[in-house]
Amino acid sequence: MEQRALGRTGLRVSALGYGAGSIGGLMVRGDSAEQTRAVGRALEAGITYFDTAPSYGDGRSEENLGRALRELGAWDRVVVGTKVNLEPGDLDHPEAAIRRSLEASLRRLGRDSIDLFQLHNRVAQAAEGRALAVADVVGDVAAGLERMVADGLAGHVGFTGLGEPDALRQAVLSGRLETVQSYFNVLNPSAGFAGRGGNGQDFAGLIDAAASAGLGVIAIRVMAAGAVLGQPERHPNAGDPGAALAGGADYTRDLERARALEPIVRELGLEGPLELALRFVLAKPGVSTALVGYSNMEHLESAIRWAERGPLPDDAISRAIEAVA
Repeated sequence: MEQRALGRTGLRVSALGYGAGSIGGLMVRGDSAEQTRAVGRALEAGITYFDTAPSYGDGRSEENLGRALRELGAWDRVVVGTKVNLEPGDLDHPEAAIRRSLEASLRRLGRDSIDLFQLHNRVAQAAEGRALAVADVVGDVAAGLERMVADGLAGHVGFTGLGEPDALRQAVLSGRLETVQSYFNVLNPSAGFAGRGGNGQDFAGLIDAAASAGLGVIAIRVMAAGAVLGQPERHPNAGDPGAALAGGADYTRDLERARALEPIVRELGLEGPLELALRFVLAKPGVSTALVGYSNMEHLESAIRWAERGPLPDDAISRAIEAVA
């Protein structure tokens, strides 16, 4: 498995990441023995980046990932990231809220510190609902995150690149955050190809801006919550795709648009559109790791196999973008 630099953090992470979230669902709703087998198989394949959050199964993802890594004696071989989601009232004392969340995450993980700690809120020019104003993000919130590093509870800090494009770019360029989770997939590749949002939000080349600023880029929703498959059926462990993360996106419409990829899949001799989707993301310069969520061992084995085949060629990338435009 290819290992890539995580921006300026000094960490190296696998090109294929292990998403322990609710969409794939294995680490939230799966059998504990299969969870441990899957983490062990991921390690064997060279996967070194594992992603979780308190909101994934109300803490079950953190608990199960922590247990599996402990049972396998693998904590010294991995980079693990978790997150904090702040409520509007937390902004009165953001550092205290950030500390409470991180300490609770560390208890669930069974650790004294975490490699990467990330803000999980959307970012906008002005606060609205759960979205935080960028001035707060690069101000008191960033200061609170940095304090966790100074106190030895986290190694590095980052944020989730969802919200308003201009605000996201300001956060990237602030110099206070080291990584960004970027929404990026073949159905909406605009974070890597500005202006190519399809029917969804235009992320205006966020990946290029982040990479140029030295941030590690963690690609999320690589399979568009499964919509790339073009079929609505989901594994029993898989979570409901829920509300779209990117503005303007619609899961049902994405299912229809994904069918336009079928001729390219056949011509390239790929196993299916999910292989195309993963290798599309892996081809984008600046992406440190592509997070994939797994529902079972078969999903994991497939992703490992596809990642080992390497990025898609440039001409296939161009054709895929045009097919779903």
